[in-house]
Order: sequence, then C-alpha cells, then structure tokens
Amino acid sequence: MNTEYISIPLITESLFKQHSPVTANTDITEFVPYICIAQELHIEPVLGEALMTELKGQIDSNALTAENSDLIVRLAPALSFYAVYQALPFHWATIVNKGITIRESENSKAVDIKDLAQLRQWIKNDADLLKSQLTDFLCRCSAAYPLWRPQDGCCNAVISEGSNVKSFDSGFYFKKGKKGCC
Repeated sequence: MNTEYISIPLITESLFKQHSPVTANTDITEFVPYICIAQELHIEPVLGEALMTELKGQIDSNALTAENSDLIVRLAPALSFYAVYQALPFHWATIVNKGITIRESENSKAVDIKDLAQLRQWIKNDADLLKSQLTDFLCRCSAAYPLWRPQDGCCNAVISEGSNVKSFDSGFYFKKGKKGCC
C-alpha cells in the first residue's frame, strides 16, 4: 500500500456520528485512530488495495468522484461500527503508567468484562451485516469500480478480472457402475 495514505480515514466525523452507535455528544477524537485500524482490518480486505489507494488519494486531494463519494457513504455504516468495536476495550479500560484501570466516574458505573464482551459481539454482528451489504452494493455496481477485485465466490456472477466464482462441490464422489448393476 502507498505509505503516504496509510493514516487517512475514509469517513468524516459527521459520517461517523451519523452511522455509529455512540451518542452525538461523544468526542470522536478518541475514535479516529480506531477508524484507521478498522478500515485497515475490516474494510480494506473488501475493497482491495487498489481501490483503497484511489479513495485515499481522492480524499487527500479533495477530489472524490461521484461514484467514490457514493461508495464512502455506503461503507460509512460498516466502518463506523467496526471502529467502535475496535475502540470499546480501550474506552472501558485505560493503559496508564502504573497499569490498566477501568474507567468510572462519580455519576456512572463501568460495565463488567462480560457485559463489554456481549456489547462488542452485538456491535460486531451488526458491523458484519453492514459489511455484507457493502459487498452486495459493490457486486451490483461493479462496473463503476473497475479497481475493485472481489474475492473468489464473493458475488453470484463473474464480475470482472480477478473474480473467479467457483462452482459448488459437495465433496461426494459417486463411482459410475455398469449398466444393470446396483
């Protein structure tokens, strides 16, 4: 990947707030590093390196095409949920010089680790569904994204160079017998 574009988030603060499960008054500056981590771990494998580089380059130069602008809006929900998924453990506990502390305030009580795990699972389930919807969008609109190279079996039809839909193989082999035999 082009290293000059590594830390460019694909979504704005506004898109993050609109699509994430965090409240509108949350300071999202604490989420920005997790947006970049989430897009690298969860969104880039869907989009591919070439399309990611194009998107980041257009964002960096403030020259998004209409198609790529639509793609950003389509990927914002999945990326927002994955960013929250990645950030939750570090919003629950903080790493400080003397160790790890659980964040609590006078007016609230922190959730326990089981509750945090359950919340993360719910968020990940939603993020995975939103990522699937993003992939469906890319399959339907693949002509608008020539740099997109779907993974094998990603779409139900052969989309473009790089896609290679495999036929179903049950794994069973039936030996053909002679006529008249059981």
